[in-house]
Amino acid sequence: MGSIKRIAVGAALMLVLLLTGCDGNPLPEGMDEQALLDAGREVVSLLNAGDYQEIYDRMRADGQEKSDVEDIQDYMEQLLEQAGAYVEETDCLCTGQTLDSGEEYGTAVLYCKHEKKSVVYRIAFSDQMELMGFTAQKQSLFG
Repeated sequence: MGSIKRIAVGAALMLVLLLTGCDGNPLPEGMDEQALLDAGREVVSLLNAGDYQEIYDRMRADGQEKSDVEDIQDYMEQLLEQAGAYVEETDCLCTGQTLDSGEEYGTAVLYCKHEKKSVVYRIAFSDQMELMGFTAQKQSLFG
């Protein structure tokens, strides 16, 4: 499968995964909100620093099967080309979600200002704090 097609498929799957139940559901039992936000912020920092190998290495096996380092790099370089450099986090929230399999996980949602566009990062972690995947969606700064 071509790199761009794999990115699109992987992004679509992660978007479905991350958006199901994204309405402020409680986190899985035992998952700490601050730890989830801190882990999400660390992923955002690594993505914006271009440390794609580190992101890939942190992903659990099922996430690694859906993408590779080049997919992550292509995805982020395209986003950052349009959004510009990271400036600051403007807001955040956490939400709990459940896969069709019954597995519960938490998502750190980080709203970040970049030079040209705002970006919403959704970073999903298992209840054991394993990185499951992420999406990043750009938004206009003014509407």
